[in-house]
Amino acid sequence: MKKEEFNSTWSDLHGGTDIKGIVKTWLAISFASAKFLSKLHITPNILTLLGVLFAIAMAANPLSLWAIPLLVLSLYADGIDGSVAIFQKRQSSFGAILDSVADRISEALWFYVAYRIGAPAWLVLATYVIASTQEYARARLTSLGISGVGVVTPAERPVRASFIFIALVSYSLSFELVTLTMAILAILQALSFGLVARFAHNSLRNNLGA
Repeated sequence: MKKEEFNSTWSDLHGGTDIKGIVKTWLAISFASAKFLSKLHITPNILTLLGVLFAIAMAANPLSLWAIPLLVLSLYADGIDGSVAIFQKRQSSFGAILDSVADRISEALWFYVAYRIGAPAWLVLATYVIASTQEYARARLTSLGISGVGVVTPAERPVRASFIFIALVSYSLSFELVTLTMAILAILQALSFGLVARFAHNSLRNNLGA
């Protein structure tokens, strides 16, 4: 598959998202990764499951320095599986469902680690529930015929992982920043949910009015 076809297919699957800025950079990385992994005969579903396995290993060692690279590997595997599916032309309903379920499991384990390194349980749980509700709302919109992510929020999945990464680094350096980091993420997540809810409301109203 050529890079142009890869980018075009990705854009179509994401509601016609423009290929520019950080999206263009990410797709360049995704294309190169998908090409390399395909040569190793690694399938999208294997990557999806590897993402969960890395998250499980991370949760089993929450207080270890290994938790940091395991978080990165989990996010990478979960994030690149869709690109590999496009490159290998293996997009399927089963793969999409598996990916969605795996994402929620991995994130639950990420947030569990945040709790283990000192974030209050109520804060971790509230942030995870809001994040999961946001993703569920998007999935429901797709089932109703509204394609694409709709709106890019300040707390997309890579951002959530980044904040947990910061929390892990601060914990490893004995900085008292875990709770503050997760509190900022909670605020961003609440704002993000509001943006998705507004998009959903406007999209459904426009569809009903059409």
